[in-house]
Amino acid sequence: MYMFKFAEAVSTIPRWTVVYADSCNMTILSPFELGDGVRLMFTVYSGNELSFELTDGCRTEAYVVDRGLGLTEELIHELNNTHGIKYAHVEACGEIIAEHRDLNLLHKAVEDAAKLALAMVFRCPN
Repeated sequence: MYMFKFAEAVSTIPRWTVVYADSCNMTILSPFELGDGVRLMFTVYSGNELSFELTDGCRTEAYVVDRGLGLTEELIHELNNTHGIKYAHVEACGEIIAEHRDLNLLHKAVEDAAKLALAMVFRCPN
């Protein structure tokens, strides 16, 4: 029953593709590119049917740094205070994460995490 709820929650995120799945981890790939053929990828972990953790594993940070963006403390603070984003945030290391005790918030967390990733990319100088 548990795995079914988790798998269903992840696999029903509109237009995202599940590229890896096991009993408590799923990796999803965005339907859009960040640029240069690179697509956004998140890993979602769940140890029970109620909660989840989502991470981009610093992949977006690595991409934007490679494109010349310096992720300063000020920029991370600005990103985390973007109007309308409340289900995901950027850690000091540049990792985009979301942690919630309600699996029903997964779709909103993915949307907000994607918005943060795109906000990072849009700030790249090249």
